[in-house]
Amino acid sequence: MPHLASPKTNAVRDRMSDIRSVKTYQSPHHPTSLFQAVTTIGGLLACYAVLFTGMSHHIHAVLLLLPLASGLAIRTFTLQHDCGHGSLFRSAAVNRLVGRLCSLLTLTPYDHWRRHHAIHHGDWNNIESRGRLSDIYSDCTTVSEYYNMSRSERLVYRISKNPFISILIMPPLIFFIVYRIPFDTPRSWQAERWGVHTTNLCLLLLYGGLAYIFGFGTTALLAFGVVYPAAVIGVALFLVQHKFEGVHWERSEHWNAFEAALTGCSFLRLPRLLNWFSGNIGLHHIHHAAPGIPNYRLAACHEAHSIFSEVKTFGLGEAIRELFRHTLWDEAESRMVPFATAHRARPRRAAIIPEPG
Repeated sequence: MPHLASPKTNAVRDRMSDIRSVKTYQSPHHPTSLFQAVTTIGGLLACYAVLFTGMSHHIHAVLLLLPLASGLAIRTFTLQHDCGHGSLFRSAAVNRLVGRLCSLLTLTPYDHWRRHHAIHHGDWNNIESRGRLSDIYSDCTTVSEYYNMSRSERLVYRISKNPFISILIMPPLIFFIVYRIPFDTPRSWQAERWGVHTTNLCLLLLYGGLAYIFGFGTTALLAFGVVYPAAVIGVALFLVQHKFEGVHWERSEHWNAFEAALTGCSFLRLPRLLNWFSGNIGLHHIHHAAPGIPNYRLAACHEAHSIFSEVKTFGLGEAIRELFRHTLWDEAESRMVPFATAHRARPRRAAIIPEPG
């Protein structure tokens, strides 16, 4: 009599088949990757050239180019992100070269950010692995932990999650100041620490030279005018794709990367133009399912696999509303909740929660 596989065995086999199929999209197409790198980086440099030249001749109308430059800065960051995952080119050396070049335009030290981001991919939405400064926008605090804080700690925490602070104030501080130091970095990460200092030296030479030629005021205005909107939009995208109604956190023994991609990331449906500027990062569930997929193959992978129809999907308007809502993880209800809901469900006596990690 033939052996019949159990439903659980069949489900595991189907899931493994899905994973293998998704990973077939991980190979980059070099002409497309090269075209993206040249047009995106070249386009941003051309915008800067027009902006600096125009301002030096008091042609203030060139400031109308700032939104385009900011959009290209976001796309440049996406390419740097792909390089960090080794997905833009097959050659590790080429990925490092292009990634480090992008870092001078995004103000984000390539090697340092790459390693921290790899850790993020290794355990995001794992309730037992939290507390890293580098994961501040994808991390969470539980309701019990919140009510075990002192009154002043809760006040500081709520202020830090206020949209005005977290979306408009913190991003420029991160990109202009925090990224200038090897924060949240073990002493053993020597290459990453040197990468921060080397990036800072290159930025000093680059922007110092521009300030010498065009003046400090003009250089500061244009750098801030390009990077600030890009930082705000980039952080908002990252936030809404990791903290939203329906997201699920899991403990280590039940956590795995593919399942977390289905329940721990959102699919943000953006208009075609915004998809281009963001490098299709709205398909974040695909990216987490297989980080080696280059940005231009994410959409095809999504369309080819019905399993991704289960992923929480947002339009742009709904995504913007999500930014102002879900803040705490309610362990009892297994869902993200806003402060108001957490207050109504406040436990009479909060349990002592062990330190994360």
